[in-house]
Amino acid sequence: MEVLSIFRDWIENNRGWDEILSASTSKREKSLQRLLHLSGKYYCTQNNIDMAFEANEGPGPVDLKMSRGNDKTVVEIKLSSNADYIHGYEEQIEEYAKAEGTTQRVFVYVKVGNPVRDDKIESLHKFRLENGENPPKLFIIDSQKQTSASKR
Repeated sequence: MEVLSIFRDWIENNRGWDEILSASTSKREKSLQRLLHLSGKYYCTQNNIDMAFEANEGPGPVDLKMSRGNDKTVVEIKLSSNADYIHGYEEQIEEYAKAEGTTQRVFVYVKVGNPVRDDKIESLHKFRLENGENPPKLFIIDSQKQTSASKR
């Protein structure tokens, strides 16, 4: 998904991580969603893509739904600091996809400094793929403070 790739590039390479980390802990996930909405709005308009945040077709609001006609993708976003990140990956996104009548699912996992959780989500995703399951696409954004190029 091009919109997510553009957003990840901004977070990781243009100090977008600073905006995420400067938000209060309780509002980081919502701030991230709003910044994604802002950054994707023009792209979606220019490419005839409908981007809806908090679309609610039944089991609760999905973080993001992108569609063009009947071609729909649901996107669930979790920070690594969210204790429910595995539930979001395994359960929430599946329920949202079912309600929207789609099999296209993207789970956006945003690293904010929990290496054990980072390893767990990546291992779980790899395990599910290797076992022939059809997990949601795992899209990782590194929103941790980056080291200055002069100090690398």
